[in-house]
Amino acid sequence: MGSKISSLLGQSQAKITISVTSVASYYIGYARVYIPNVPIYKTESNWELSTIAKVNVGKSDAKTSNESPQERSIRRSKRLVSDYLACNRFQLFVTITFRGKHRHDLVHVKQKFNTWIKNQRDRNGKFKYVFVAEYHKDGALHFHGVLANYNGRLRPSRNAKTGRLLYGKNSNQLYDLAEFKSGFTRVEKIGESVDDHARVGSYIRKYITKDMVDIFGKKRFWASQKLSKPIYEDNPDWYQDIEPDEIFENDYGKIYTYKTLGNNEIPDIVKSLTSIDD
Repeated sequence: MGSKISSLLGQSQAKITISVTSVASYYIGYARVYIPNVPIYKTESNWELSTIAKVNVGKSDAKTSNESPQERSIRRSKRLVSDYLACNRFQLFVTITFRGKHRHDLVHVKQKFNTWIKNQRDRNGKFKYVFVAEYHKDGALHFHGVLANYNGRLRPSRNAKTGRLLYGKNSNQLYDLAEFKSGFTRVEKIGESVDDHARVGSYIRKYITKDMVDIFGKKRFWASQKLSKPIYEDNPDWYQDIEPDEIFENDYGKIYTYKTLGNNEIPDIVKSLTSIDD
């Protein structure tokens, strides 16, 4: 690393190709623009050189002050889960709880869950998913997650005593995964709005904490392959003429959120992201 830094610091200014003063990230249905307090100088080798001559590997992974490695890992996991939920059209919010004497056995639960995912793909075709594990107070595991393009059978949830249909907090009808036989499930259909998906993302993200052990191959969440991610653009020229819907500011800069995509620049990029997801 030392030789790399020395090499970069010794390069001429001609080697610095761009000064990044804003970065746009595009999601399904909305966009964000990050404006750092200090410009980011990007070199031809894709390294970034700050005004205080500190080298970072990638904007999003830059270490913040007084941040431990564990805290950084948690932050990165939360960000990635948020990106997945914002860039893929998940239709179902799912909670899975295992039953039986082995529900405290991490190896057993992982194996059962992997087997169920594989069997569902074999029987019903490919689907997308993101899951996060949570511990019960008694140490047993259950999972919160989302599904997209899932063709397995859903069964309306009913009260065991009365037989009445069950509904969630938002008056949405609840369902069960009819093909999950190793415990109990709860399924709720996700609304189509950006806010609906944001609420689900916030709920799932809160379970990624320092108290949760690394269950699945040292990961804090479990996701399918080939999920879409945000599209990024350095120095976008459209945002200065549009009033943002939300503004967030911290010690490092500002983040503008644009939920109303009424200009000519954003929709084309968001459509390209949507086409990838389809």
